[in-house]
Amino acid sequence: MAYLIQEDYVKYVCSCGQLKPITSLYFCRHCLKIRCGFCICHEVDSHYCANCLENMPSSEARLKKNRCSSCFDCPSCFHTLSTRAMIAQARPSAQDGASGDTKVENKQPKKTYYLSCFNCRWTSRDVGIPDQPVASGGWPERTNPFANRFNQLLDYYKAVAQLEKQEKLERERKKFAIRGKYITLTDKTGLTGAMARNIAGLPPSESGSSATLANFTPSQASAEVEELPEDFYTKEVDLKQITSLSQRLAAPARQPARGSRLWPLPKRLSVKRSQRCRACDHNLTKPEYNPGSIKFKIELLAYYHVPEVKIISFESVKPGTRSELLLKVTNPTGHEMRLRLLQPSDVPVEEEQPKSIEKSLEKSLTLEKVCNN
Repeated sequence: MAYLIQEDYVKYVCSCGQLKPITSLYFCRHCLKIRCGFCICHEVDSHYCANCLENMPSSEARLKKNRCSSCFDCPSCFHTLSTRAMIAQARPSAQDGASGDTKVENKQPKKTYYLSCFNCRWTSRDVGIPDQPVASGGWPERTNPFANRFNQLLDYYKAVAQLEKQEKLERERKKFAIRGKYITLTDKTGLTGAMARNIAGLPPSESGSSATLANFTPSQASAEVEELPEDFYTKEVDLKQITSLSQRLAAPARQPARGSRLWPLPKRLSVKRSQRCRACDHNLTKPEYNPGSIKFKIELLAYYHVPEVKIISFESVKPGTRSELLLKVTNPTGHEMRLRLLQPSDVPVEEEQPKSIEKSLEKSLTLEKVCNN
């Protein structure tokens, strides 16, 4: 039986030849075939934050770099940070003089908020982040000193990708161009180059990409390297103040080396995805857009349509003797179902070798190209 946590004792053969448990399979009611994770296309429906359940479109999530602006993860243990409130009493200033006590009594205490982790007891005060007067939002962001260089590299790679796309479209246009007198007829209709670029979905001119490529300055290696301090090898190492490898990789833009430089990490956004059959292009699963809902609009899972086989008991197999195996078959549907058990001699033997994962991937990619075309 295929369990969610225990071992998968019974596995089913997918249409591509892979052996998968019933909990990892889908059933396409249009193709009437079983599909696995290699036989379906994954599409992102919506982005949302798993902590505050804020839903946002893909364009907004792309601008925010797939991060939530109001929820943070602990940079030490990567658990979700909680906002804690503290009442701050107003302090008298030196200008108040003798009447300072009276003015403090008239002032109402204010609430201040800071981030705290309930798992490792890390707080935003440990790294010197000031308390905020508002519970949500307003937390300061640490600027990256290499942000300008990153933006230049992104613009450069976008320009290169745009030029490659234009060259590909130009080659395809020349390959399937209609030659003869039809070209003159097309020219007489007044179809200018700007209109053709607009129809093809290209930018109005190539000046932007060309200027980006011309003004780009490549990185150059330098032979001068900063020298290490004299006590680098003799200084005693305090592991409590040095960050681990996972903590550094969690913030790749800064990579803090000491624990005092850790900064709250914006929480990553989760996605709701729908699966589509690559052969017939029909949806197999489609969740609701509301991030707080766990229901599905379409949920064609295999254990809703395919009979489930369970191994109740079995004896140890010995050569030359018979061993009993007790199976239990469950019909998940409300319709009658016929079951037939075949002997090993009745199963047709295929001459070709069993399909490997590479061949299944090639077949699935071929189906995807056919569906896209």
